[in-house]
Amino acid sequence: MHYFFPGMIVGFIILQTSIIAPTLFKKLDIKNFGIAIRAIWPKFFIAIFLLGSATLATVATHDELSIYHYAIAGSTTLFALVCYLIIPATNRATDEGNKKLFNILHKTSVYLTVIMLISNIAYLFV
Repeated sequence: MHYFFPGMIVGFIILQTSIIAPTLFKKLDIKNFGIAIRAIWPKFFIAIFLLGSATLATVATHDELSIYHYAIAGSTTLFALVCYLIIPATNRATDEGNKKLFNILHKTSVYLTVIMLISNIAYLFV
């Protein structure tokens, strides 16, 4: 059962980043894409946060799991929260035309999401 939530996290990240976001980018004009993506990404990171929290709860109930499982569950929860919390600043940077700040915040979000993806895949092997 403790593999269930990390698997959901992996599937959710892959669905969002490889299907939903690219499809919206291709099918919507930039204004509508911005409106849609601003509605979707906060929900995405809240969902990952909740799944990470569920993983933590599940790990806590299994005696045979390693410290790596706790680290992956904890970092996923923390990173999803950080990504969620920087969304308003990222949106503000976009609205104000502050490309430098936007790039920093966006890259932070992307890198943390990639780390969450890789670590939750690794969860199966540790």
